This record gives sequence, C-alpha cells and structure tokens, in this order.
Amino acid sequence: MKSIIPGIDDTIIGLIGAIVIFLLPTKNKERRLINWDEAVKLPWGILLLFGGGMALAAGFKDSGLALWIGSQMTLLDGISLFLLVFILIAAVNFLTEITSNLATTAMLLPILYPMAITIDVHPFILMVSATVAATCAFMLPVATPPNAVVFGSGYLRIPDMVRVGIWMNLLSIILLSLFVYFLLPILWDFDPLVFIVPE
Repeated sequence: MKSIIPGIDDTIIGLIGAIVIFLLPTKNKERRLINWDEAVKLPWGILLLFGGGMALAAGFKDSGLALWIGSQMTLLDGISLFLLVFILIAAVNFLTEITSNLATTAMLLPILYPMAITIDVHPFILMVSATVAATCAFMLPVATPPNAVVFGSGYLRIPDMVRVGIWMNLLSIILLSLFVYFLLPILWDFDPLVFIVPE
C-alpha cells in the first residue's frame, strides 16, 4: 500500500474510515451511517483518555525513560529469580495503570531481552512476566480497553475502580508470580536459569 500511497500510516487509514462513515448512505438513502449529532454523543473523553495512555508510553520510549527503567532493573542482578519475577510483575502491573497495556509491552519487551542475557536468565521468564502483568490492570480506565468501556458506561467513578482494582491488582501480582516462576518452565519446557544465545 505504501508503494501506491507514500506516507500512509494507521492514522491516515483511521481518518479515512471516519470520513467514509459520514458519507455512506443507509438503506433508506436519506441518511448516512452516522451524522454529526450522533458523533457528538460518542464518549470522546474515554477515547482521549485511552489515547493519552498511548501517547504517554510513546513519551517514555522517545525520551529514554523506558531505557533508563530497563537499565535500572539490571541492578537487581544477584537477587533470587522469584523475587525478580515478583518485582517485575508488580512494576509492570502498576506502570500499565497509567499507560495502555499494548504500549507498555511494546516499550518494555525490547529492553527485557538484553536485560535477561545480561543477568543470565532465560528471556521467556522476564518477557512473559511483563506481558501477562500488563493485561492485569484493574484500577484506572486508561489501563485496558475493557476498563475504559466500563468507565464509559457512566455507572462507575474512578474512586470506585481504584477501591476494588487495587485488591485485584495485588491478587494478580501474587498469582502471576507463582504461575510464571513455577508453571511456565514446566509448560514450555525450559530452564529459567539456562539460555544459550543463538549464533
């Protein structure tokens, strides 16, 4: 597609789709799929909130903050692997409360692989820890699309989500730490303390 339309990206495709739904007629031919009065009633606040989480994660990456966070984690070299997994899962779990889960994993996974090689552990143990932890954020609307949808219903306030979500976060940190440390190596058949770097 880029060879036909140079410079096209996801943003342009999304905008084209948004314009098209204002132009396409419905079966009765007198109205379009959506009109401006209906568009104004969409939950724009939630969309902007979620987009803000994506922008914040991009800022973390572009400013070098994500790289700095990753380099600080190498200071954990020498502690027990279980404690390392626990700290990583807890950190990602609460980091993804203020950035989207997709953006958080895209930001951290490229950092965790070289970090795992540096501290001599299998990359799967750290990368899976970060990935599953990023999906378990329950406190704020920006964390995951389901949170945003629930908040957008108007029946919940942020303090309501935080009051219940903090306990769900803590429970998920404990369960995920146990799962990743004890079950993942068995299910995927690898030794978390042995990794041979491919040539």
